[in-house]
Amino acid sequence: MIFLFFLIVSTIIWYLSKLSHEYSTTMAYPIRYENLPKGKVLVGEPPRRIQLRVKAFGYTLLKEKMSAALSPIELDLGKHLSQSFEGSKVKQFILTYRLRNSIVKQFGSEILLEGIEPDTLYVELSDMVNKMVRIHPQVEVDYEQQYMASGDLTLEPDSIAISGPKSVIDTIKLVNTKQVKFKNLNQRVLERIQIIPINQVTFSTRSVTLSIPVEKYTEITIKVPVDIENQPDSVKLMFIPKTIDVKCNVVLSKYFILKPIMFRAVVNYNLISNSLTKKMKVRIVAVPDFVNLVDFSPKYVEYIIEKRK
Repeated sequence: MIFLFFLIVSTIIWYLSKLSHEYSTTMAYPIRYENLPKGKVLVGEPPRRIQLRVKAFGYTLLKEKMSAALSPIELDLGKHLSQSFEGSKVKQFILTYRLRNSIVKQFGSEILLEGIEPDTLYVELSDMVNKMVRIHPQVEVDYEQQYMASGDLTLEPDSIAISGPKSVIDTIKLVNTKQVKFKNLNQRVLERIQIIPINQVTFSTRSVTLSIPVEKYTEITIKVPVDIENQPDSVKLMFIPKTIDVKCNVVLSKYFILKPIMFRAVVNYNLISNSLTKKMKVRIVAVPDFVNLVDFSPKYVEYIIEKRK
């Protein structure tokens, strides 16, 4: 034990002695770009680190290595950005020797800056543009038995402003929410959901409020008259039967306001010439948003054509 104690003490003394000497070393520092030209934004993958050759006492270097990740080199693009022309293409870059004074000032007097690598940092700037886009909800819903949606799923807001490089913004038609799933729903949903981020794009908001109205329902059968589409003025059609039975689920709060006029069942006169029988197919083209259509019958109706006088 005594030997181990003296070994530890001697190691500490040796280490402290080494820290009192001067050393040269290369350290990697993160870069923070500041003061971009007005209306411009960085695109692609600009250099994120710079290599600095420094000289200092061991204890100073040790302290600096421990804090380097938290002390990025501040790169003022308004002051140091240069550009050259290759034909019609503009090349933008920073000559790193021009950063020496600001880096030395950031280091203070304890560290000597001996060199900077690379000698040139290449960056790409693009025009910053803005536009409004629709938000697409990625939502899966499973309802508890005897429950259903009593209206449309909504987002508030349903659109947001996005900004970023023109080359990126021009390709974006909508933004998606993160995927959310609800199981056995039996009450209204009112919840904040996140929008999926897009690289190099800024959103006016990062989340939206999702609303799903949910209620109990009951089944009902309602008689709906059959209408005709594309009927010429020269003829008159009569159907047998004149109405169809529509079976649907309706939320309880809307049960007493449900009327046949809220539905629309139609046949298409233009399809008569293709019909081999005296029957026409019925389509349901309108249903209230608080109703789930289950079935209807008959699917075909017979018809009689009369010429108008």
